Amino acid sequence: MTLTELADWGQRDWGQPRMALCVVSGRAKTIKKITIGMIGTWGHGGSVLSALKQIPDEVEVVGLAKVFPEDNPQDLKEILKISDNAPIFETPAGLLKETRPQVVVVSTRLDQIAPLAVAAAKSGCHLICEKPLALRHEDLNALSAAVKNASVQCAAILGSCAHPALRAARQAIQAGLIGDIVLCNARKSYKFGTDRPLWFGRRDYYGGTIPWIGVHALDFINSATALRFTAVAAMQGNMSHPEYPDCEDHCALILRLSNGGHATISLDFLRPNGAPSHGDDWLRVAGSHGVIEANLVRNTCSLITKNQPSVELPLPEPVFFFAELVRKLRDNPESLAETTLSAFHLTRVCLCARDSADRQQVIPIPSG
Repeated sequence: MTLTELADWGQRDWGQPRMALCVVSGRAKTIKKITIGMIGTWGHGGSVLSALKQIPDEVEVVGLAKVFPEDNPQDLKEILKISDNAPIFETPAGLLKETRPQVVVVSTRLDQIAPLAVAAAKSGCHLICEKPLALRHEDLNALSAAVKNASVQCAAILGSCAHPALRAARQAIQAGLIGDIVLCNARKSYKFGTDRPLWFGRRDYYGGTIPWIGVHALDFINSATALRFTAVAAMQGNMSHPEYPDCEDHCALILRLSNGGHATISLDFLRPNGAPSHGDDWLRVAGSHGVIEANLVRNTCSLITKNQPSVELPLPEPVFFFAELVRKLRDNPESLAETTLSAFHLTRVCLCARDSADRQQVIPIPSG
């Protein structure tokens, strides 16, 4: 995501706390102001800060830190109109030591996410991290241990669960309208673009397309069904971008669900540049009594059952996902324990799926 896209992206958002005053029904009300620090300048972290403009009286950005010398947090400050009082630090350690933020957004090259998040967790900060949380199992284990030891929460930057089409699907499934879940199919397709960083072609920096894109499709299924994944078989390849040798342009996954059902996922970087949207996101859930199809690009959710033809389900009102996430971190962080568990589970599934593709074998997914 480019800096010029950040200012409007937030509108799509479905230490001791500082205090602020707001007027509610003619009365002054004191509210807590949560402090936010940002580490890194690449990825979707700027989008989180943009989304927090929806609650400007409840958050304070207390600093931004470089990860690499070429990082330029000043660009983020200008495009997002962050206060001049928020200093720029040459290192993440400086930010953590000098400002002690309650929440840290970690958004940088993907191989750096886990170690930087570990450092922030050890400083007592809640985490909102670019996905995937880690590129290696051992790094994910280290981050999980740091989060548990510090009693902090860790959310991945995965906001699609709040999309009205997926929320409508979730409500219908919870209401039992399709019976028992049997099969899920998810699709995630992206344009490759013309300015993708060259490090996408290196496995040690990028990690692979399954962790980068696949985590979204897994989130579609998990958020709609509340089911977890217990085993995976995957294949992957690169047939159209030889200049990015370790950036797979197509991947296919088959997964076993925790209820005994199954799921398939297709991922690709093959969406034509002429397509009307950057992504093509879609979920189908087939049950014992019906089928639900949610299209995130068209913002539709349809239901067909044994007793009625296809109908469009009403969509719930949009929600401000990242604003509500930060409010929960401020007021009741323990309420996000399941969010933290889900972030680690989905990352683990991605790493197991990549292992499956590399080894050409079915991989069981640990339950922890």
